[in-house]
Amino acid sequence: MNSDYIFATYLKSENMMEKDLRNALQNKLEEIANLLRNSTDKFDHPGVITGISGLALFMYYYARFAGEGKYAEVGEDALEKAVNMINNGYKYHTFCTGISGLAWTCEHLEKNGFIDHDYFSILSDLDPYLLSCMEKDFGKKNYDFLHGGLGIGYYFLTKRKPNKNNTQTLFQCLKDIAIIDKNDSVKWEATLNDTGRRVYNLSLSHGMSSIVVLLSKFTQIYPQHVEAKDLLMKTVRYILQQKNPKPVVSVFPLYSIESDDDPLISRLGWCYGDLGIASSIHQAGHALGNKTFENEALNILLHNCKRRDLKDNFVLDAGLCHGSAGISHIFHRAYMNTKNDSFKEASLYWIEKTLEMGHYEDGLAGYKTWYGKEKGWSNQYPLLEGIIGIGFSLLSLLNPDLMSWDECMLLS
Repeated sequence: MNSDYIFATYLKSENMMEKDLRNALQNKLEEIANLLRNSTDKFDHPGVITGISGLALFMYYYARFAGEGKYAEVGEDALEKAVNMINNGYKYHTFCTGISGLAWTCEHLEKNGFIDHDYFSILSDLDPYLLSCMEKDFGKKNYDFLHGGLGIGYYFLTKRKPNKNNTQTLFQCLKDIAIIDKNDSVKWEATLNDTGRRVYNLSLSHGMSSIVVLLSKFTQIYPQHVEAKDLLMKTVRYILQQKNPKPVVSVFPLYSIESDDDPLISRLGWCYGDLGIASSIHQAGHALGNKTFENEALNILLHNCKRRDLKDNFVLDAGLCHGSAGISHIFHRAYMNTKNDSFKEASLYWIEKTLEMGHYEDGLAGYKTWYGKEKGWSNQYPLLEGIIGIGFSLLSLLNPDLMSWDECMLLS
Protein backbone atom coordinates (compact mmCIF):
# COMPACT_ATOMS: atom_id res chain seq x y z
CA MET A 1 0.00 0.00 0.00
CA ASN A 2 1.27 3.51 -0.83
CA SER A 3 2.96 5.07 2.21
CA ASP A 4 1.60 8.56 1.45
CA TYR A 5 -1.95 7.19 1.55
CA ILE A 6 -1.32 5.28 4.76
CA PHE A 7 0.14 8.29 6.54
CA ALA A 8 -2.65 10.58 5.33
CA THR A 9 -5.20 8.08 6.63
CA TYR A 10 -3.37 7.90 9.94
CA LEU A 11 -3.61 11.67 10.32
CA LYS A 12 -7.15 11.76 8.80
CA SER A 13 -6.52 14.98 6.89
CA GLU A 14 -3.99 16.64 4.60
CA ASN A 15 -3.31 20.10 5.93
CA MET A 16 0.02 21.74 5.28
CA MET A 17 1.54 20.99 8.68
CA GLU A 18 0.78 17.27 8.28
CA LYS A 19 2.22 17.23 4.77
CA ASP A 20 5.35 18.91 6.09
CA LEU A 21 5.66 16.32 8.85
CA ARG A 22 5.21 13.43 6.45
CA ASN A 23 7.82 14.85 4.10
CA ALA A 24 10.22 15.45 6.96
CA LEU A 25 9.82 11.85 8.15
CA GLN A 26 10.35 10.46 4.65
CA ASN A 27 13.42 12.63 4.05
CA LYS A 28 15.00 11.68 7.37
CA LEU A 29 14.23 7.99 6.81
CA GLU A 30 15.80 8.09 3.36
CA GLU A 31 18.87 9.83 4.80
CA ILE A 32 19.24 7.11 7.44
CA ALA A 33 18.73 4.29 4.90
CA ASN A 34 21.35 5.65 2.52
CA LEU A 35 23.84 6.11 5.34
CA LEU A 36 23.23 2.54 6.49
CA ARG A 37 23.87 1.14 3.01
CA ASN A 38 27.58 1.65 3.65
CA SER A 39 27.75 0.56 7.27
CA THR A 40 28.31 -3.22 7.21
CA ASP A 41 31.87 -2.68 8.42
CA LYS A 42 30.63 -0.94 11.58
CA PHE A 43 29.52 -4.16 13.32
CA ASP A 44 31.62 -6.78 15.09
CA HIS A 45 28.83 -9.05 16.35
CA PRO A 46 26.04 -11.03 14.62
CA GLY A 47 23.13 -10.31 17.01
CA VAL A 48 19.98 -8.34 16.19
CA ILE A 49 19.73 -5.73 18.95
CA THR A 50 23.30 -4.41 18.84
CA GLY A 51 24.80 -6.46 16.00
CA ILE A 52 24.77 -6.64 12.22
CA SER A 53 21.53 -8.66 12.05
CA GLY A 54 19.73 -5.50 13.10
CA LEU A 55 21.16 -3.81 10.00
CA ALA A 56 19.99 -6.71 7.83
CA LEU A 57 16.51 -6.54 9.33
CA PHE A 58 16.23 -2.82 8.64
CA MET A 59 17.50 -3.01 5.06
CA TYR A 60 15.00 -5.72 4.12
CA TYR A 61 12.16 -3.72 5.64
CA TYR A 62 13.27 -0.51 3.98
CA ALA A 63 13.58 -2.29 0.62
CA ARG A 64 9.94 -3.30 0.91
CA PHE A 65 8.96 0.21 2.01
CA ALA A 66 10.82 1.92 -0.83
CA GLY A 67 10.25 -0.78 -3.45
CA GLU A 68 13.97 -0.85 -4.28
CA GLY A 69 15.90 -4.10 -4.33
CA LYS A 70 19.29 -2.47 -3.82
CA TYR A 71 18.55 -2.15 -0.12
CA ALA A 72 17.65 -5.84 0.18
CA GLU A 73 21.06 -6.64 -1.34
CA VAL A 74 22.68 -4.82 1.57
CA GLY A 75 20.53 -6.87 3.94
CA GLU A 76 21.69 -10.09 2.31
CA ASP A 77 25.32 -9.00 2.54
CA ALA A 78 24.86 -8.21 6.21
CA LEU A 79 23.38 -11.65 6.94
CA GLU A 80 26.20 -13.37 5.08
CA LYS A 81 28.75 -11.42 7.11
CA ALA A 82 26.99 -12.49 10.30
CA VAL A 83 27.03 -16.16 9.28
CA ASN A 84 30.71 -15.86 8.36
CA MET A 85 31.42 -14.63 11.88
CA ILE A 86 30.03 -17.91 13.21
CA ASN A 87 31.89 -19.96 10.61
CA ASN A 88 35.05 -18.24 11.80
CA GLY A 89 34.50 -19.31 15.39
CA TYR A 90 32.16 -16.74 16.94
CA LYS A 91 30.41 -18.45 19.88
CA TYR A 92 28.69 -15.76 21.97
CA HIS A 93 25.08 -16.85 22.29
CA THR A 94 22.92 -13.92 23.40
CA PHE A 95 19.94 -12.42 21.59
CA CYS A 96 21.23 -8.88 21.86
CA THR A 97 24.73 -9.42 20.54
CA GLY A 98 25.16 -13.01 19.48
CA ILE A 99 24.04 -16.14 17.67
CA SER A 100 20.44 -16.42 18.88
CA GLY A 101 19.75 -12.89 17.66
CA LEU A 102 20.98 -13.79 14.18
CA ALA A 103 18.99 -17.04 14.22
CA TRP A 104 15.83 -15.13 15.20
CA THR A 105 16.41 -12.62 12.39
CA CYS A 106 16.67 -15.32 9.72
CA GLU A 107 13.52 -17.02 11.04
CA HIS A 108 11.65 -13.72 11.09
CA LEU A 109 12.69 -12.72 7.58
CA GLU A 110 11.66 -16.04 6.08
CA LYS A 111 8.40 -16.14 8.05
CA ASN A 112 7.48 -12.69 6.74
CA GLY A 113 8.44 -13.36 3.13
CA PHE A 114 11.61 -11.26 2.92
CA ILE A 115 13.75 -14.25 2.00
CA ASP A 116 12.19 -17.11 0.10
CA HIS A 117 14.43 -20.03 0.98
CA ASP A 118 16.33 -21.19 4.01
CA TYR A 119 19.88 -20.66 2.84
CA PHE A 120 20.92 -20.07 6.44
CA SER A 121 19.94 -23.59 7.54
CA ILE A 122 23.33 -23.83 9.24
CA LEU A 123 21.79 -21.89 12.12
CA SER A 124 19.33 -24.67 12.98
CA ASP A 125 22.33 -26.94 13.51
CA LEU A 126 23.31 -24.62 16.36
CA ASP A 127 20.05 -25.14 18.29
CA PRO A 128 21.54 -27.84 20.59
CA TYR A 129 24.41 -25.49 21.42
CA LEU A 130 21.98 -22.65 22.12
CA LEU A 131 19.84 -24.93 24.29
CA SER A 132 22.91 -25.76 26.35
CA CYS A 133 23.75 -22.05 26.70
CA MET A 134 20.19 -21.28 27.78
CA GLU A 135 20.28 -23.95 30.48
CA LYS A 136 23.63 -22.67 31.75
CA ASP A 137 22.33 -19.10 31.95
CA PHE A 138 19.23 -20.15 33.86
CA GLY A 139 21.42 -22.32 36.09
CA LYS A 140 23.17 -19.07 37.09
CA LYS A 141 19.73 -17.42 37.47
CA ASN A 142 20.54 -15.15 34.55
CA TYR A 143 17.20 -14.93 32.76
CA ASP A 144 17.96 -11.51 31.20
CA PHE A 145 16.26 -11.14 27.79
CA LEU A 146 19.07 -9.18 26.16
CA HIS A 147 22.04 -10.93 27.76
CA GLY A 148 20.83 -14.22 29.23
CA GLY A 149 18.59 -17.25 28.91
CA LEU A 150 15.32 -15.60 27.89
CA GLY A 151 16.71 -14.31 24.59
CA ILE A 152 17.52 -17.84 23.45
CA GLY A 153 14.16 -19.02 24.73
CA TYR A 154 12.45 -16.30 22.72
CA TYR A 155 14.16 -17.52 19.55
CA PHE A 156 12.94 -21.07 20.28
CA LEU A 157 9.36 -19.87 20.91
CA THR A 158 9.12 -17.75 17.76
CA LYS A 159 10.46 -20.28 15.29
CA ARG A 160 8.12 -21.23 12.47
CA LYS A 161 8.03 -24.77 13.89
CA PRO A 162 8.89 -24.57 17.59
CA ASN A 163 10.71 -27.62 18.94
CA LYS A 164 8.65 -28.90 21.86
CA ASN A 165 11.66 -30.14 23.81
CA ASN A 166 13.35 -26.73 23.59
CA THR A 167 10.25 -24.75 24.53
CA GLN A 168 9.33 -27.09 27.40
CA THR A 169 12.89 -26.82 28.69
CA LEU A 170 12.50 -23.03 28.65
CA PHE A 171 9.33 -23.28 30.73
CA GLN A 172 10.95 -25.65 33.22
CA CYS A 173 13.95 -23.34 33.55
CA LEU A 174 11.66 -20.40 34.32
CA LYS A 175 9.63 -22.44 36.78
CA ASP A 176 12.76 -23.65 38.60
CA ILE A 177 13.91 -20.13 39.49
CA ALA A 178 10.48 -18.64 40.21
CA ILE A 179 9.84 -17.39 43.74
CA ILE A 180 6.39 -17.82 45.26
CA ASP A 181 5.28 -14.55 46.85
CA LYS A 182 2.44 -13.43 49.07
CA ASN A 183 -1.03 -12.70 47.69
CA ASP A 184 -0.84 -15.68 45.31
CA SER A 185 1.80 -14.07 43.09
CA VAL A 186 5.18 -15.05 41.61
CA LYS A 187 8.40 -13.07 41.16
CA TRP A 188 11.92 -13.49 39.83
CA GLU A 189 15.15 -12.07 41.18
CA ALA A 190 17.65 -10.40 38.85
CA THR A 191 21.14 -8.92 39.08
CA LEU A 192 21.85 -5.28 38.27
CA ASN A 193 24.81 -5.44 35.90
CA ASP A 194 26.36 -2.19 37.09
CA THR A 195 26.34 -2.98 40.83
CA GLY A 196 25.81 -6.74 41.16
CA ARG A 197 22.88 -6.02 43.44
CA ARG A 198 19.98 -8.49 43.43
CA VAL A 199 16.55 -6.91 42.93
CA TYR A 200 13.07 -7.74 41.65
CA ASN A 201 13.35 -6.02 38.30
CA LEU A 202 10.05 -5.11 36.59
CA SER A 203 11.49 -3.95 33.27
CA LEU A 204 10.97 -5.26 29.74
CA SER A 205 14.67 -5.19 28.86
CA HIS A 206 16.12 -7.10 31.82
CA GLY A 207 13.25 -7.93 34.16
CA MET A 208 9.94 -9.65 34.78
CA SER A 209 8.01 -7.94 31.99
CA SER A 210 10.09 -9.92 29.50
CA ILE A 211 9.08 -13.11 31.31
CA VAL A 212 5.44 -12.03 30.94
CA VAL A 213 5.89 -11.69 27.16
CA LEU A 214 7.52 -15.11 26.82
CA LEU A 215 4.91 -16.82 28.97
CA SER A 216 2.25 -15.11 26.84
CA LYS A 217 3.85 -16.56 23.70
CA PHE A 218 4.15 -19.94 25.37
CA THR A 219 0.46 -20.09 26.33
CA GLN A 220 -0.53 -19.16 22.79
CA ILE A 221 1.54 -22.03 21.41
CA TYR A 222 0.32 -24.45 24.10
CA PRO A 223 -3.20 -23.23 25.01
CA GLN A 224 -3.90 -26.34 27.11
CA HIS A 225 -0.85 -25.77 29.34
CA VAL A 226 -2.69 -24.85 32.56
CA GLU A 227 0.50 -24.48 34.61
CA ALA A 228 1.91 -21.89 32.20
CA LYS A 229 -1.28 -19.85 32.31
CA ASP A 230 -1.24 -19.95 36.09
CA LEU A 231 2.39 -18.80 36.20
CA LEU A 232 1.61 -15.98 33.79
CA MET A 233 -1.39 -14.82 35.82
CA LYS A 234 0.61 -14.79 39.05
CA THR A 235 3.54 -12.91 37.48
CA VAL A 236 1.28 -10.15 36.18
CA ARG A 237 -0.41 -10.05 39.58
CA TYR A 238 2.95 -9.43 41.28
CA ILE A 239 3.89 -6.66 38.84
CA LEU A 240 0.56 -4.88 39.35
CA GLN A 241 1.11 -5.02 43.11
CA GLN A 242 4.23 -2.88 42.62
CA LYS A 243 2.42 0.27 41.50
CA ASN A 244 3.37 3.52 43.20
CA PRO A 245 0.62 4.16 45.78
CA LYS A 246 0.00 7.68 44.46
CA PRO A 247 1.54 7.93 40.99
CA VAL A 248 2.27 11.51 39.95
CA VAL A 249 4.93 10.91 37.31
CA SER A 250 5.34 7.17 36.72
CA VAL A 251 2.85 4.45 37.67
CA PHE A 252 5.66 2.02 38.53
CA PRO A 253 8.94 2.56 40.40
CA LEU A 254 12.33 1.83 38.90
CA TYR A 255 12.32 -1.63 40.50
CA SER A 256 9.79 -3.38 42.70
CA ILE A 257 8.59 -1.58 45.80
CA GLU A 258 10.26 -4.16 48.03
CA SER A 259 13.62 -3.64 46.30
CA ASP A 260 13.82 0.05 47.22
CA ASP A 261 13.17 1.69 50.57
CA ASP A 262 12.33 4.86 48.69
CA PRO A 263 10.90 3.74 45.31
CA LEU A 264 12.28 5.81 42.48
CA ILE A 265 10.40 7.33 39.57
CA SER A 266 10.98 5.27 36.44
CA ARG A 267 11.92 6.84 33.14
CA LEU A 268 9.75 7.04 30.05
CA GLY A 269 11.14 4.48 27.65
CA TRP A 270 11.15 0.93 26.31
CA CYS A 271 13.83 -0.44 28.60
CA TYR A 272 12.59 0.51 32.07
CA GLY A 273 9.32 1.79 33.42
CA ASP A 274 5.67 2.06 32.52
CA LEU A 275 5.74 1.70 28.74
CA GLY A 276 7.47 -1.67 28.59
CA ILE A 277 5.52 -2.97 31.57
CA ALA A 278 2.19 -1.90 30.04
CA SER A 279 3.05 -3.51 26.72
CA SER A 280 3.81 -6.84 28.39
CA ILE A 281 0.61 -6.78 30.48
CA HIS A 282 -1.46 -6.02 27.39
CA GLN A 283 0.06 -9.03 25.63
CA ALA A 284 -0.68 -11.19 28.67
CA GLY A 285 -4.28 -9.99 28.69
CA HIS A 286 -4.63 -10.88 25.02
CA ALA A 287 -3.05 -14.32 25.47
CA LEU A 288 -5.25 -15.14 28.47
CA GLY A 289 -8.42 -13.50 27.18
CA ASN A 290 -8.27 -11.34 30.32
CA LYS A 291 -9.91 -7.95 29.70
CA THR A 292 -8.96 -6.73 33.17
CA PHE A 293 -5.27 -7.03 32.32
CA GLU A 294 -5.79 -5.41 28.92
CA ASN A 295 -7.63 -2.47 30.49
CA GLU A 296 -4.97 -2.11 33.20
CA ALA A 297 -2.33 -1.86 30.48
CA LEU A 298 -4.26 0.74 28.50
CA ASN A 299 -4.85 2.85 31.60
CA ILE A 300 -1.12 2.81 32.36
CA LEU A 301 -0.39 3.96 28.81
CA LEU A 302 -3.04 6.68 28.97
CA HIS A 303 -1.43 8.02 32.15
CA ASN A 304 1.89 8.16 30.32
CA CYS A 305 0.41 10.09 27.39
CA LYS A 306 0.54 13.10 29.72
CA ARG A 307 4.28 12.79 30.35
CA ARG A 308 5.71 15.30 27.88
CA ASP A 309 8.64 16.96 29.66
CA LEU A 310 11.97 15.64 28.34
CA LYS A 311 14.01 16.46 31.44
CA ASP A 312 11.53 15.11 33.99
CA ASN A 313 11.20 11.86 32.04
CA PHE A 314 14.93 11.40 31.34
CA VAL A 315 14.56 11.61 27.55
CA LEU A 316 17.95 12.80 26.31
CA ASP A 317 18.29 11.29 22.85
CA ALA A 318 16.20 9.69 20.11
CA GLY A 319 17.04 5.96 20.28
CA LEU A 320 14.60 3.08 20.67
CA CYS A 321 15.86 1.96 24.06
CA HIS A 322 15.06 5.04 26.14
CA GLY A 323 14.69 7.84 23.61
CA SER A 324 11.96 9.68 21.77
CA ALA A 325 11.73 7.32 18.78
CA GLY A 326 11.10 4.35 21.05
CA ILE A 327 8.44 6.24 23.00
CA SER A 328 6.74 7.28 19.77
CA HIS A 329 6.74 3.72 18.48
CA ILE A 330 5.21 2.24 21.63
CA PHE A 331 2.38 4.78 21.52
CA HIS A 332 2.01 4.13 17.78
CA ARG A 333 1.71 0.40 18.46
CA ALA A 334 -0.91 1.17 21.14
CA TYR A 335 -2.87 3.31 18.68
CA MET A 336 -2.83 0.59 16.03
CA ASN A 337 -4.13 -1.87 18.65
CA THR A 338 -6.91 0.36 20.00
CA LYS A 339 -7.53 3.33 17.64
CA ASN A 340 -7.52 5.57 20.72
CA ASP A 341 -6.62 9.07 19.54
CA SER A 342 -4.72 9.84 22.76
CA PHE A 343 -2.10 7.31 21.71
CA LYS A 344 -1.89 8.77 18.21
CA GLU A 345 -1.36 12.27 19.57
CA ALA A 346 1.36 11.05 21.94
CA SER A 347 3.08 9.15 19.13
CA LEU A 348 3.14 12.22 16.87
CA TYR A 349 4.38 14.44 19.70
CA TRP A 350 7.36 12.17 20.32
CA ILE A 351 8.16 11.67 16.63
CA GLU A 352 8.30 15.46 16.23
CA LYS A 353 10.76 15.52 19.14
CA THR A 354 12.72 12.81 17.33
CA LEU A 355 13.04 14.99 14.25
CA GLU A 356 14.13 17.93 16.40
CA MET A 357 16.90 15.83 17.96
CA GLY A 358 18.49 15.09 14.57
CA HIS A 359 20.44 18.35 14.54
CA TYR A 360 24.08 17.40 15.16
CA GLU A 361 26.36 18.35 12.29
CA ASP A 362 28.78 15.56 13.21
CA GLY A 363 26.03 13.03 14.00
CA LEU A 364 24.71 10.11 11.96
CA ALA A 365 21.87 11.57 9.92
CA GLY A 366 22.06 14.29 12.59
CA TYR A 367 21.71 11.91 15.57
CA LYS A 368 23.90 11.20 18.57
CA THR A 369 23.39 8.94 21.60
CA TRP A 370 23.97 10.06 25.18
CA TYR A 371 26.15 7.75 27.33
CA GLY A 372 26.34 9.77 30.53
CA LYS A 373 28.68 12.46 31.78
CA GLU A 374 31.81 10.32 31.61
CA LYS A 375 31.40 9.17 27.98
CA GLY A 376 29.21 11.96 26.62
CA TRP A 377 27.67 11.89 23.14
CA SER A 378 28.44 9.12 20.65
CA ASN A 379 27.53 8.16 17.07
CA GLN A 380 25.73 4.82 17.13
CA TYR A 381 24.41 2.56 14.38
CA PRO A 382 22.72 -0.40 16.17
CA LEU A 383 19.00 -0.98 16.50
CA LEU A 384 18.81 -0.52 20.27
CA GLU A 385 20.36 2.90 20.69
CA GLY A 386 21.36 4.04 17.22
CA ILE A 387 20.00 5.18 13.88
CA ILE A 388 18.70 1.75 12.83
CA GLY A 389 16.12 1.92 15.60
CA ILE A 390 15.25 5.53 14.82
CA GLY A 391 14.78 4.57 11.19
CA PHE A 392 12.46 1.71 12.15
CA SER A 393 10.28 4.06 14.19
CA LEU A 394 9.96 6.50 11.28
CA LEU A 395 9.28 3.68 8.80
CA SER A 396 6.51 2.15 10.92
CA LEU A 397 4.76 5.48 11.34
CA LEU A 398 4.83 6.06 7.59
CA ASN A 399 3.65 2.53 6.84
CA PRO A 400 1.97 0.67 9.74
CA ASP A 401 1.86 -2.47 7.60
CA LEU A 402 5.61 -2.74 8.26
CA MET A 403 5.69 -3.03 12.04
CA SER A 404 6.40 -6.70 12.66
CA TRP A 405 10.09 -5.97 13.18
CA ASP A 406 9.25 -4.84 16.73
CA GLU A 407 8.85 -8.48 17.73
CA CYS A 408 12.60 -8.34 18.39
CA MET A 409 11.85 -5.72 21.07
CA LEU A 410 9.07 -7.88 22.65
CA LEU A 411 6.44 -5.33 21.57
CA SER A 412 4.23 -7.60 19.46
